[in-house]
Amino acid sequence: MRTGEFDINRADGKILLNDIRLDTGVLTRGHKLTKEDILYLKMAGVKKITVAETGVADLSAENALSNLAPRICGQNIVYTAPKRNLCKIVAERDGIFVCQENRIAKFNRMSERVALNTVSPYQNVRKGDIVAVLSVFPPAVEEDLLEEIDFKLSGNQPLLNIEEARTEQAAVIYTKFYDDAAETAHFSAIVRKMVKSYTPLGLEFTAEYSCPHTVDDIAETVAHVAGRHRIVMIVPGLPASHPDDTAAAALKTIVDSIVCDHIPQTDAPDLMIAVKRNAKIIHMPYNYDKVSSPLTDKFVRIAAKKEKINQTDFVCDQNIVLDQAVLSETEEASLIVPDHGKKNGKDPSIAAVILAAGIGMRARRNKLLVQVDGKPLFMKAVEAAVKSKASPIFVITGYDAESLEEHLENIDINILRNHDYASGVKTSIRLGLKSVPSSCDGALLIPADMPNVTSEHINRLITAFDKEKERQLIVTACEGRKHNPVLWSRELYSLADLAPEDSHLRQVFLEHSDYINLVETKPEICFDVNFPSDLEFLTKNEDVNQKFSK
Repeated sequence: MRTGEFDINRADGKILLNDIRLDTGVLTRGHKLTKEDILYLKMAGVKKITVAETGVADLSAENALSNLAPRICGQNIVYTAPKRNLCKIVAERDGIFVCQENRIAKFNRMSERVALNTVSPYQNVRKGDIVAVLSVFPPAVEEDLLEEIDFKLSGNQPLLNIEEARTEQAAVIYTKFYDDAAETAHFSAIVRKMVKSYTPLGLEFTAEYSCPHTVDDIAETVAHVAGRHRIVMIVPGLPASHPDDTAAAALKTIVDSIVCDHIPQTDAPDLMIAVKRNAKIIHMPYNYDKVSSPLTDKFVRIAAKKEKINQTDFVCDQNIVLDQAVLSETEEASLIVPDHGKKNGKDPSIAAVILAAGIGMRARRNKLLVQVDGKPLFMKAVEAAVKSKASPIFVITGYDAESLEEHLENIDINILRNHDYASGVKTSIRLGLKSVPSSCDGALLIPADMPNVTSEHINRLITAFDKEKERQLIVTACEGRKHNPVLWSRELYSLADLAPEDSHLRQVFLEHSDYINLVETKPEICFDVNFPSDLEFLTKNEDVNQKFSK
């Protein structure tokens, strides 16, 4: 399918992307325009319109939905006939709605033209309830896209299912530390809330056990109870405040695996879920009776109702939204202003843009992912920037973006994907610089293929930048030649470029030589990887200084 803006006189036979309202009625999305439609559109003053041209291998949104819906619907799930761009997915019987959110997220990443939204999983639903909506956004899609999605779905069971709401018997273990009336009241409050939350799911609390709050006693009791009950819920006498705290240490000694070792909630982090043979062991948060924890309830539902559980079932956003809270008078009187300790008023604010989008054809493979000192080559430049005074950091990806971004997942930096990377490095430079906050005085351009660049050298470039001057270009230099990285003041962003091998001849560096400031460094800092021989040198772990001293 090809989409574009057409002169209205050339739109005959084209497909509408959106509803168009006319005095005579509405031309609906997906409608193929006729000569009569064109006449009415011209009478309404329309001169140009964005429409689609379909090919022989394209399917309408409705046909695409008719192909996709059966692939994602499992047991006890039905779906409505597609209408416009939507298909509603419906429970065929009362039961528990079952789906894995990580798989839904993966499905929604398969194509920006298709989306699946569901109700919260592992909850009770009734026959006829809408549990999901499947949408295809454009009026038509390529058959190849559907075949690709179908292939990606082929390695697993259907995404959505309704399971029978079976009654499950659960045992409760109290781990006693104080063994007094206050602790008993605490246990009772937690159990009352558990009964209220989980009885509607079919959980029946039919047995109670207790033991001292010690590693050996908890381990022995859990092992005993797990041999008799499929679901074991621990109500602790003390919080589990460390991965090796009492209850956690006890579980590690006797379970087959811990599939959830905590949740990122400040006032109830110590939810733990483990598996021992066929039993699920759930360590409830110590403060469960005092706080709202939808994530705890959700994970307990999954553990209780899913036949087999593993770590992927308990992936979650790493931020739990707080309930509205109010400061006490004492807290309000003792508020502290953070001392960031980074800048006084004279220090420049410099961003860093790491250019990691190119194919690197001269190296004959993706050089940025070659392992150097146990990590991908491009991570050397990333880590140097992160350790430096530069902030914020932007990494521009493009070619093989997903592979690179996987290594950046746990670093708090900004990742920008350049879909036009094949058009050259200038597209990455523009993308990076337009994202730099206006509060920054300038930005460093750092090629990702420089494994020896250091935070110390980056800091020297930043130190050489004079905040009081407007137009500045700070350039790395070695033995009389200009090299990367380079630092451009914000007034020069429109001209910004890397320092190429012929930078002494490049017009932009000649025209602005009046305010170029060179920062000398050693040859090894300037080393960049271009050719297979460079990669061979790196992977042999030779002495870098020895190479550059020859």
